[in-house]
Amino acid sequence: MRLPIRAFLTAAVASVTLLGGRADAQTASPQISRRSEPKTAFAVSDFTKLKWLEGSWAGTSPDQRPIYARYRFSSDSTIDITYYGDANFGRESGTGRVYLSVGRVYYTYGPGRWGASRVSDDVIFLVPQVNAQNTFGWKRVSADSWTSTMRSGVSGHDRVIVYQMQRVSPR
Repeated sequence: MRLPIRAFLTAAVASVTLLGGRADAQTASPQISRRSEPKTAFAVSDFTKLKWLEGSWAGTSPDQRPIYARYRFSSDSTIDITYYGDANFGRESGTGRVYLSVGRVYYTYGPGRWGASRVSDDVIFLVPQVNAQNTFGWKRVSADSWTSTMRSGVSGHDRVIVYQMQRVSPR
């Protein structure tokens, strides 16, 4: 008779522990879903350093389809991005956004969100946070060109794609 009571008490203690753990896990779930949350705080003055992104761009990369995008500051803390499927910027294929919120700079595209870990006069580096696995680095080369470097995969199996972005005249 001692064995079943002991088993019952062990199961009861385990259930209480698991329920308490589950409540804690539910409370912490937003923290878990945020991978690599950048710690650097940014201000509007940092965000305006990204003015070099504004404009219409065509990007090329070996063995990749060309990309076409238009970056437009819609406020002092938001850049709206429209992606196009053609060189004439006539067929919209998607949208994204770079924005400043509560001291953090984010990039969103579809369900994915990345957070900036660095913003300067000529670079922004973005790490994955929600529904994303890859990192991005956008680096200004000149007033009319910049590079977009995407890294994906796991260590030792990295895939790196570099697009050369060139300014194009609005059509």
